[in-house]
Parts: sequence; C-alpha cells; structure tokens
Amino acid sequence: MLGWQAMNHADLDQLLILQEKDVRISKLRKELASLPEQRTRLLKQMEAIKQKALAAKQEVAGIEKSIRDVEAAVETKRAYIGKMKTLQSNTRKNEEYQRCIQEVEKTEAAIDSLETSELELMERLETGKTDMAQKIRRAQDAQRELEETLARFDRTAETDKELLNRLDAERAALAAAVPEDSLGEYERMTRSKGVPVIVPMDEKGHCGGCHMVITDNARMKVLSGHETVYCDSCHRILH
Repeated sequence: MLGWQAMNHADLDQLLILQEKDVRISKLRKELASLPEQRTRLLKQMEAIKQKALAAKQEVAGIEKSIRDVEAAVETKRAYIGKMKTLQSNTRKNEEYQRCIQEVEKTEAAIDSLETSELELMERLETGKTDMAQKIRRAQDAQRELEETLARFDRTAETDKELLNRLDAERAALAAAVPEDSLGEYERMTRSKGVPVIVPMDEKGHCGGCHMVITDNARMKVLSGHETVYCDSCHRILH
C-alpha cells in the first residue's frame, strides 16, 4: 500500500477514469459470458414445449386407435350375430335354437357396451384435439420467439465484442498514462476485489463499497483530500 500513500490527486483522477472503463469492460464480459447459459436455458424450455405438443399428438393418436379397435370389435360381433341368426333360422333343434338366441342377446349387450365406450372415446378425442391444437400453436409461437431471441443474442454478442475490443484499446491507453506504482496497486486490488476499488464516501460517512460507517478520523482525511484513505472494513480507496 506504500504506492498509494504517495499518490497525488492527478493519479487518483486518472485511476477513476480507468476504473470507469474497467467497470464497463467487466459488465460487458459478464454479459457475453452469460449468453451461452441463456441460450441453453431457452433451448431446454423450447424442448419441453415441443415434448408437450408431441405428448398431446400421441394422446390423440392413441384415442383414435382405440376408437378404430372398438369399431373393429363391433363389426366382428355384428358378423357373429349374423352367423348366429342364420344358424338359428336353419336349426330344428330347440336347444340349439335357444343357444343362438342367448348368444345374440349376449353379443348385442357387448356391442352396446362397446358403443358406449366409443362415445366416451369420441368425447375424449374432441378434448384431446383441442388440447393438441393449443400445444402445437404454443410450440410454433415459442419456436418463432426462440429464433428471434437467438438472433438477438447473436447480434448482441457481435456488438458487445466490437465494443469490448474498443474499450480494451482505450483502457490500455489510459493505463499507460498512470504511474507504474499506482497502476500496479490498483490492478492488484481489482484482481482480489473486482471493480470498483475506488469508491465515494457518502454524505453520512458511509463507504461506497461495503456501506459501513468509516471513522471520524478517516472521514476528515477524505474531506481534506491530502492523502489516500482506505476503508477500515473493506480496504477500498475512499474519495
């Protein structure tokens, strides 16, 4: 910290300008670093929406198959009834005649049950198709939104990279004008604390970094502006 003790206000002013640039650079780098994670999260959300639409389609397909199976079963049983009635009309045996009547009645009851289940399936199918249509529209809307968002991410990344290159160049020029000792101490602090490391003292005597109240002695030194003052709590530079 000896380098700071010898720092004059010109050095501090230069470092404040440099720090402002570093704050912008840090923010840009964080934004760029967050884009892949945001992209991954959006893709996962899109996949979940697609899976819901697919599940709705499969539900409808399953109901339609069940209806076809019921219709096929009804046709088979009707054919069986026809066979029994033919046998009934041709038999001369009372026992066989009665058996045919019983088979026809039993099969007709089974057909009634199947037709009832078919009606229930038709109701489910109508509801399922409505749900499927909603989920498909949601997936289509979400896909368009996703494509627009990803395109915006790409534009943002390109713009941010160009701006970051410019800021890095400007930062290098500013750093070159700061005395080596002061610059070295500033960069050491930013590596351990991040920016900002030079913070204002508010009107109530709070540190602008950790928001703790600074001592009266330190407050007077900051106000006098004759020496570099560190916060006792977070060790940032106060101005």
